[in-house]
Amino acid sequence: MDGLEPISLDDTQTLQAIGILADVLDGVDGPGGLDTVLVSKALRQVIATKSQPAFEFASRAFNTLDPDIRRKVAEDADNAAHDAVELRARVGGFLATPAAREAGATGPAQPTSFLNALNLRARRRPNQPE
Repeated sequence: MDGLEPISLDDTQTLQAIGILADVLDGVDGPGGLDTVLVSKALRQVIATKSQPAFEFASRAFNTLDPDIRRKVAEDADNAAHDAVELRARVGGFLATPAAREAGATGPAQPTSFLNALNLRARRRPNQPE
């Protein structure tokens, strides 16, 4: 297995980390850009299939990248992961708060004012000149 330790591809945090790495690889410009896109696609295949052979292939593909590109991508992915953790910490309480519902409400939830505004805007848009 080329010295790679098997990792759990059923772990959502592992898959999120792979996704962050793929996103960073997609953003590489200049020399080696095409290679990084191919590695990104291999990583996205890992996320889609949760396959250990796909992970091993993506790892080998990543290791074929220029060492300077690998270092830069690793640094950028580390920063992106830290940013994602900070963002999750800031909005975690907001996202964990259940939506307010009236006691005894059994029907579908009423649309929020935000959704109403979007619906009204969409209805008005075709009649308005561009």
